[in-house]
Amino acid sequence: MGSAVRPGGRALVGAHIALVILCVSAREVRAQTDSPPVRIRARHDVLVRWAPRYRLDTSVDPLGLEQRLWRRVDSLPLYHRAALDARNLVDGHLSLHFSGWGALDLFADSEGGVAAGDVAIGFVEVDLAPVRLWAGRRFVTFGPPGGLHVDGGGASARTDFGLVAEAFVGRPVTPARVSLLGPEPAFDDATVAYGARVAYADAGTLSVSAGYAELWGNGILGSRTVDVAGYWYPGDLRVEAGAKVDVRSPGVAQARLGAAWRAERHVSVDADYLHLEPGRWIPPWSILSVFETSTYDELSAGVTWRPLRALALRGELAGRLYSRPDVQDEAPLGYRAEVTARVLPLPDPGVRLRVLISRRDDGVVGYTLLTAGAAFDPWPRWVIALDGAFGIDDDAERDSVLARATLEVHPADEWKVGVTLSVARTPIVEAETRAMLRASWSPGVP
Repeated sequence: MGSAVRPGGRALVGAHIALVILCVSAREVRAQTDSPPVRIRARHDVLVRWAPRYRLDTSVDPLGLEQRLWRRVDSLPLYHRAALDARNLVDGHLSLHFSGWGALDLFADSEGGVAAGDVAIGFVEVDLAPVRLWAGRRFVTFGPPGGLHVDGGGASARTDFGLVAEAFVGRPVTPARVSLLGPEPAFDDATVAYGARVAYADAGTLSVSAGYAELWGNGILGSRTVDVAGYWYPGDLRVEAGAKVDVRSPGVAQARLGAAWRAERHVSVDADYLHLEPGRWIPPWSILSVFETSTYDELSAGVTWRPLRALALRGELAGRLYSRPDVQDEAPLGYRAEVTARVLPLPDPGVRLRVLISRRDDGVVGYTLLTAGAAFDPWPRWVIALDGAFGIDDDAERDSVLARATLEVHPADEWKVGVTLSVARTPIVEAETRAMLRASWSPGVP
């Protein structure tokens, strides 16, 4: 492809122009007094990441022998994201949602092109109460684990007594792939996703739902998923349950049952059961389908203690059982233990603290992680946040370290500007530096 700009990069430029036009139009609509207040949020992030990478050069010496040498190649990729969320337009009947990304290698040392971009979300929603209609690109949350990303349309209807019904149909969005995973699938034959869901909710104390979604790619059936979920909050007790059943070859792809109970004013306890079968998540046309996956069941329990209104201490312990120990060599058992301390914001401006110590061991890989963060307000309209993490892998020769600092300023009502600097080192990457600049605009929200 040389250094030509990919079509996605040009499309994103046009999307940015549309975002500005929509922001201006939405602010004019906000002046109307006989319609619901318009809610707008526009945000743009720019991220620069520097990390050394290496390329294998091959040459032939005068004697005809082949020589291979790893050569360090510096790169300075620039990423940016733009998002717009505008609700209650046109007398409260229209909403617009957009999110796009772009990438540019400032050093242009790439044979695959120096620019790329795409639209992650871009859809319009019309409220014709009690019916809502949408069209465009969006994520559908029910169906296979992780949901579906589709270009299409859908409709939903909500009754006064809490019953909701919705349906969608569209073409699955093909994710961006790299050359290491082979050529992108053409998907010339039938490629479609569709589904429907019904739900009932009662004033935040009870909710149940059931849905069905089907996914086809290039004429191959990818998944048929029945999705059921529900929660019940009777007073101090909370119970949540859900399951995703693969009906192609009947089996449970994911299931969860959790409960939390406020034992007394300062103490609450919780328990959770999780079943995962990752192999049922992966469509048969995916390159990832060739890898072995392990089904496991995990049982966890935790206790949260709040001795003071602004202080929360939590401990959690979990055990994991693999149903295919052959994949995990000779270790079918694993565990996880976490201790968290968090200081919540006080009535007066002060420091917010958070500390987490986590130990995980699946029987093959052991990992200990310490994270800490603090945020404070040195001056009005200024916020400074500091974060750090230190990870120890039992088998890695080098530990992982992350340090990050963020400054957020409110230069004017409705505006926020922030900058983040971070430095990281991992067992794989010798050093990585990132800088991100972001700006957001929310009219009507000081």
